[in-house]
Amino acid sequence: MTDVAAPIAAREPEWHPFEFRGTGGEFFRIWIVNLALTLITLGIYSAWAKVRTRRYFYGHTAVAGHTFDYHASPVRILIGRAIAVGLLIAYNLAGLVSPLISAPMAILFVAVIPWLIVAAQRFNARNTSYRNVRFNFTGTYGGAFKAFLLWPLAGVLTLGGLMPLAHRARNYFYINKHTFGGRPFATQFPAWNIYKIYLQALLMLIGVIVIVALAVGVVAVGLPQSSGPRAGAGIVGGAIGVAGYLAIFAYVGAKAFNLSVSNTVIDGCHRLSATLSPWSMVWIGVSNLLLILVTLGVFYPWARVRMARYMAQNMSLQATTNLDEFTSEVFATQSAVGEEIAGFFDFDIGL
Repeated sequence: MTDVAAPIAAREPEWHPFEFRGTGGEFFRIWIVNLALTLITLGIYSAWAKVRTRRYFYGHTAVAGHTFDYHASPVRILIGRAIAVGLLIAYNLAGLVSPLISAPMAILFVAVIPWLIVAAQRFNARNTSYRNVRFNFTGTYGGAFKAFLLWPLAGVLTLGGLMPLAHRARNYFYINKHTFGGRPFATQFPAWNIYKIYLQALLMLIGVIVIVALAVGVVAVGLPQSSGPRAGAGIVGGAIGVAGYLAIFAYVGAKAFNLSVSNTVIDGCHRLSATLSPWSMVWIGVSNLLLILVTLGVFYPWARVRMARYMAQNMSLQATTNLDEFTSEVFATQSAVGEEIAGFFDFDIGL
């Protein structure tokens, strides 16, 4: 008798919106305790604080009535951070000892970056689950080296001409190397789609430059030839320029995220969708920053929850089969997938 799962019957596609069910007040209690213990332990508790934070946000993010889970060991995160800090200290010490040593150390530091990216991605994926089914990340050092070093370098050497393809390569690496219980994520879209986003951003940049020049000219006209008024004109232009840059950055980020996610298919049948608004992202980001500054940091938990809720509200999953049957089948075959959870060289180095 063979233990083979029965094929899942196809059905009419059904959309399942993501939800975020947390509140700022709930997360504030977690955040304030994390902050206090991190300060008392001189930063050591920050690894445990990160796990508590992720468990809260994952555990309050739901799709199709079920939430995500985070299973990471704080000790592994602490080790990863110690490695990252050690590399940084070694690089700085090498520069102090001799400039001749700092150059090879810089090359070594850059060469290590792809390994750190892969280790962190694999660690986070393997320690994330949905309905008891684990995610995984199968990216390699070579893939990360191309996506995060060679493609950006090609973008710089072509004066930005290949930057859209570098952006696509990075998103491909993140998404296409993830699996859910061994079932692959896959995204693919024409180069023109992301070039269009960058061309629109270029037009916006030209518009910002024109607006800054006009604003500075209007403010400067009629002002006395003294440093004070002239500096005021520069401040106005700088403020408009920064606001324009943030808007363009948010536009490219949100549009590219929507493009990559909305073309993502899980196991060849379930499709994701993202509909982030660049202008809403700018508004939430800027208003969050201002409120954090005004409240001397106290608003931070509400800011995190606000952004998480907006992200969830603009994402959904289109299931072409019964998700109960799908996750049950994946769970039944999960033990045969990949390596052991959290291998020795899997670390999370992020903050």
